[in-house]
Amino acid sequence: MLKILHLFPNQLGLNGEAGNVECLVQRLRWSGIEADSVEFSGVGQIPTDIDGVFIGSGTLAGALEALTQLRQSADDLKALAADEVPFLALGLGWEILGESIELVDGSKVQGLGIYASSSRRVSNRASAESFGFDDEGNLTAGYANHSAEISLHGSAKPLVMLSKGFGNSSIHPAEKVSGEGLIQNNLMAARLNGPILPMNPHLADRFIRMMAKRSNFDYQSKSQEASISDGYSIQARTELKKRLLS
Repeated sequence: MLKILHLFPNQLGLNGEAGNVECLVQRLRWSGIEADSVEFSGVGQIPTDIDGVFIGSGTLAGALEALTQLRQSADDLKALAADEVPFLALGLGWEILGESIELVDGSKVQGLGIYASSSRRVSNRASAESFGFDDEGNLTAGYANHSAEISLHGSAKPLVMLSKGFGNSSIHPAEKVSGEGLIQNNLMAARLNGPILPMNPHLADRFIRMMAKRSNFDYQSKSQEASISDGYSIQARTELKKRLLS
């Protein structure tokens, strides 16, 4: 059975983030592959027999609390990343797995350093529907709700290039800063809510393909259930795009 590690589902579970893990598990089951999620909230040791890692977003206080507890398990998480286990991090969950977080008062908090990115918290909040295209050309949409400037480092690239809304910048809209999220080897990150995977199943399938490559299984999303679900999601994304362009 495939196992997806869900980090701090309570502290980092705003905006229906648990739906992202449920989406991954369900799409795997629809394709005939047994899968389930394993939760970790800072107690005990992080399991090593993991095929994917997910961490969602939440409040800044909740994220910093999770970061404090994760420091005890930092070596285990870094070992999973180094072993090419796919990671998907969203919002503040992504920020604490990055290199550093600069707070509004100018103080800096060291992240776990798994992602080649850093963040600078800002006082204004970006709150807007957003759409663009991922680096594979798929229409991607969701809701931006964040207060930080994200910088990518090294070979890390944006997962999505937005046409409207807000991405890795909470200050500048997509017309000025179009990059949203991160993709780098086995690491994926985003800030869009929705939750993002049910709204954008092509991203869910991409993450599952990353898992399949590393865990050596065949994944084909050809079930009737997936086809019906995908039809609803593309309709929702298309309508959102039309509304933002009207």
